[in-house]
Amino acid sequence: PDNSKEVSEEEVDLVKNYRENKKPYLNPDLNLSDLAEALQMTRAQLSQVINIGFKKNFNDFVNSFRVNAFKEKLNEGKHKQLSLLGIAYDCGFNSKATFNRVFKKLTNTSPTEFLNSLSS
Repeated sequence: PDNSKEVSEEEVDLVKNYRENKKPYLNPDLNLSDLAEALQMTRAQLSQVINIGFKKNFNDFVNSFRVNAFKEKLNEGKHKQLSLLGIAYDCGFNSKATFNRVFKKLTNTSPTEFLNSLSS
């Protein structure tokens, strides 16, 4: 991809606002095409906005919000009613392996270690 291309602040804001208001990352089947369609952008356009505007690829972009949603739920005490995996599924992850791998990659800690660090 040609990273010399500019992305506008409007495009970045559009993606940011949609993410905050609609929380599309909670859908485990979310893909670049669906999100682009929802934002009335082409896949290439959206990919560029995420790569340049957010300095992440699509998967890391989506998964970082899923991980944050997961952390918020733990902060709210959701793990008292639900298993960690149940919470992960609620946050848009669709497999235990992916969740654990992504969580570790983005936080340098395991979900259980993270939970334990909250209660200490």
